[in-house]
Amino acid sequence: MRTNRRQFIGGALGLGALSAFPISAIAQSGGTIKIGLITSLQGGYAAFGQNHQRGAQFAVDEINAAGGIGGKKLELVVRDDGLKPDIGIAAARELAADGVRIFTGGLVSGVVLALNGIMGELDSIFVSAAAHGNNLTHEDFKPNYFRVTDYSAMRVGAGSHLVAQRYKDAKVWGSIAPDAEIGRSVMEVVNFHLPRAYKELHGAEVKMTETLWTKFGATDYRNEIARLMSQGIDGLIVGLGGADETTFLQQAGQLGLTKKIQGFFTSGSEFLGAIALKERTPENYWSGFHWYYGAYPDNPIAKRVVDTFREKGYGKHPDGFVGMTHAAISAISAALAKGAGETSKELIPALEGMSFDSVKGKITLRKEDHQAISDVNYALLGPAKNEDGWEVVDFARVDGEPFAGAPTPGQPLKFG
Repeated sequence: MRTNRRQFIGGALGLGALSAFPISAIAQSGGTIKIGLITSLQGGYAAFGQNHQRGAQFAVDEINAAGGIGGKKLELVVRDDGLKPDIGIAAARELAADGVRIFTGGLVSGVVLALNGIMGELDSIFVSAAAHGNNLTHEDFKPNYFRVTDYSAMRVGAGSHLVAQRYKDAKVWGSIAPDAEIGRSVMEVVNFHLPRAYKELHGAEVKMTETLWTKFGATDYRNEIARLMSQGIDGLIVGLGGADETTFLQQAGQLGLTKKIQGFFTSGSEFLGAIALKERTPENYWSGFHWYYGAYPDNPIAKRVVDTFREKGYGKHPDGFVGMTHAAISAISAALAKGAGETSKELIPALEGMSFDSVKGKITLRKEDHQAISDVNYALLGPAKNEDGWEVVDFARVDGEPFAGAPTPGQPLKFG
């Protein structure tokens, strides 16, 4: 795979191996600590949910092989939320009745928002490993919620600066996004950051055309593509995700949209589009990642995750959903290893402000709003004459802190 290791905006990496977790001074009592993984294992997000499960299990297996936590082994209990809040809530209540107090996973912001609403009642915590909605750590913040990945403000802010740097002559930008919280989050951020980035970097003005709003699960984007092509756009922001994004990219290629624009970026379907499209992958396609493993060649934790993924026959390219549930289990285990019990009363203060080693280097969970401060990853994907049919042409590893925004728990994210 041809990779240019050029980095964008620095993005310092705090390395350090994921050594065996320290054993608590508590007596070796045996037993297990159950961790509930609630994710989406069907529909257009099934591939992401499956990798959520894999990454979490890798971390659990590694920690158990090192002796567990205080003599207790970790046990991962998996439930499918079916992309529906009510199913996610039912799964959490079922697991809580069985003694589970620690939860992770969470692909869709709407499901995670619903789960957050009952975590306090269940005396539990939820450590999110994907959901990107700005609201989750701002106006809808709950003290029982932590997020170990970046979020829309960070990802889309970084992506806006990236494309402004790379496509300085693109002066008209179109956009398409789902009419849901995550879509609105994406567009709120890009409408602030993209014009500002062009002004700062090039002293140039850009035009933002009206966003085309769609429904989750749409299968026909031909009308939207025709409208985008009629707008005379030079660049495109794609806020779709999962199978929706892949369907859009396929149809956009067939109708010639991707050839007409200089470049575009997506909020984050990682490798999914390229895997599906293969040699039909657009040449100007920046895909957002929770974690792009190629950006961390010297990180021993990342290397172990990549090696395990490949050894188990899951493929050559672990995605960020693998990396982020691994990070979530790492954070939870680090808090437990410091002596925290399994109740939210003990785990919340243990996790607040904590820094821990991960596949992305050092991640810090900001005390005020429990948002992870970490790198943001993008990869430029393109067609290739190899067994995959695609390759990573370039990547960007961005310091996410400048785009994280000030912590405003209980209040909307503020720009400017």
